[in-house]
Amino acid sequence: MDTTHRVIAATATLLLTVAAPANAAEPTPPPEPPAESQFPPASTHGKFVPLPEELFATDTVPLCGSEVTIAADDDGTGQYRALVTDEGDTVVEYRGDLTVDITRASDGATLEDVLLDGRAIETYDADGVTATFDYTGPSMVVAVDEMDVQAMEKAGLPQAFIYLSGRLSSTITLESAPVPGQQPPPAVSVEITENTAEYAFDLCDLLDQATPEAIPAP
Repeated sequence: MDTTHRVIAATATLLLTVAAPANAAEPTPPPEPPAESQFPPASTHGKFVPLPEELFATDTVPLCGSEVTIAADDDGTGQYRALVTDEGDTVVEYRGDLTVDITRASDGATLEDVLLDGRAIETYDADGVTATFDYTGPSMVVAVDEMDVQAMEKAGLPQAFIYLSGRLSSTITLESAPVPGQQPPPAVSVEITENTAEYAFDLCDLLDQATPEAIPAP
């Protein structure tokens, strides 16, 4: 699944490096946002820190018979903290508000200030091969990769949708561990492990309702 999310994930950013466990004998340095090339991020030592700027990059994906642009608002209160377990797994927790504007190129249909403030937890195994994504609504999912789309179809979900409550959990397994500086390897499996999402709305249907022709004149 995409992270607009994992952006928004960055759907979006994938496993580029694996953070090593912090040495408990060393003094705890002040938390800093990770470098752009490091994901999952290094431990923030239990502290919540502002989301890195690259998560707010505008993303354009083929969707709804056109191209859809998703632009995140960087004026929100979004924060994250990264924790590293004794086994070397990285757990990333997100909190705060995030709003996005969604625009379809073919007709200019726009959804403004879509609030995505559901709780999100991502777990990246130490081997760099497996990651688990756990999101509660309000949240958005945009599946672009064919394997992601198939996982959505199997679960009876649209390719792209917004859900207002409930929970969606998925696990992705890559062909091999990512190598820093190289493209992430392809996924070999994507599985939705829990789906209690409620008030789910197909993103393309929402854009259809937001076309200039569909909006009543004042």
